[in-house]
Amino acid sequence: MSNKQNTLFGNMDIKTGCDIVEIDRFRKTDKSSLLKIFYESEIRNSRPETLAGLFAAKESCKKAFNSLRWHDIIINKEKSGKPLLSINKKQLGKNAVLSSDLSISHDGSYAIAIVVFVVKKG
Repeated sequence: MSNKQNTLFGNMDIKTGCDIVEIDRFRKTDKSSLLKIFYESEIRNSRPETLAGLFAAKESCKKAFNSLRWHDIIINKEKSGKPLLSINKKQLGKNAVLSSDLSISHDGSYAIAIVVFVVKKG
C-alpha cells in the first residue's frame, strides 16, 4: 500500500484502539488510585473484572486518540448492558466523531476492549 492519503473515505477516517489487561491488577487497588483513572460513578459497586474491562476500554480510546486523558473518557451502560462511551470533545481537536463502537469482554484472568471511531477530519 502506498503512503498516499486514503481516499476511500474522503474526509473521514477510521480510528481504532485495543487493550488487554490482567484482572488481578484491580483486586487490591485502593480507591484513591482508582479515582485517578475512573469517575466515582464508574467504580461504584464494581468488581475487579468490571474495573479491568473499563480500564482496557479507556486505554483503547487513548490509543485511538493520543490527546485523551483518563477523565476525558466516561463509560456508562445502556439498559441492554452495552457500554455507552462519552468523550470530552475538546480533546479531539478538529476531529468530529461521527460514530463509535466499544466492546468489552473478560474471561479467566484477562479483560479486553476494542473501540472503533468514525471521524470527520477537520
